[in-house]
Amino acid sequence: MGSQKGMFDKINEFQFFERDIEVKNLNLKKHSNYILKNINLKIKSKGITFLVGPNGSGKTQFVRCLHGLEKVKGSIKFNNLELTKEIKKKQSFVFQHPTILRRSVLENLTYFSKFRNIDGYLKKCKDLLKFVKLEKFINKPAMTLSGGEKQRLSLARALTTDPYFLFLDESTAHLDPVSLNIIELALKEINKKGTKIIFISHDLNLVKRLADDVIFMHKGSIKEYGTLKNIFNKPKSRHTKLYLEGKF
Repeated sequence: MGSQKGMFDKINEFQFFERDIEVKNLNLKKHSNYILKNINLKIKSKGITFLVGPNGSGKTQFVRCLHGLEKVKGSIKFNNLELTKEIKKKQSFVFQHPTILRRSVLENLTYFSKFRNIDGYLKKCKDLLKFVKLEKFINKPAMTLSGGEKQRLSLARALTTDPYFLFLDESTAHLDPVSLNIIELALKEINKKGTKIIFISHDLNLVKRLADDVIFMHKGSIKEYGTLKNIFNKPKSRHTKLYLEGKF
């Protein structure tokens, strides 16, 4: 009984905590190769954090680790609490290529929400479709949406759980200007309401518009972490400088 009480104390503590992320001595090895090497990082900003770096630098694998999708060596903590199933339930992930169900636009949200015992899920799903400007497609087959509309639908679905943490992996790559603008405004709004956002992108203009702080990765390591202003105006790492200059 005592251990169960302790577990719920931790969950309650999690519900009211700051959105801090701390990673210590993180290593990820696949097929005898290190994908991530000895990563140590503490993210305390409440704004939108971007991960940038060349292809193959480990950005996606790092975010997958934060979301509990990879078995790793090291420590991942959210406000001093180890990553658990309860914490993972308050995270959402929007991938680069949206996974769409062969159902209506609305059912792509309600199909999962009703099984998660989300109170008032139907109204909530309709409100989220309005939030991403898809309300006029509510009964339309989701597979007939454009690429940008599908990504907006994926974002709406990710928000059904009111996540404390939202991870995005190049989720705005190659989107039409309308969908890009809608998603940017949506991300700013949910971040203001308390959702911590970790966003992988190669679009440096997008980074400049949205980022509060920036992580630069190269060859499985974090080479630099700082505010948007410092990273772009006074990069400390030679690799960061070369990347921002488009030289690798």
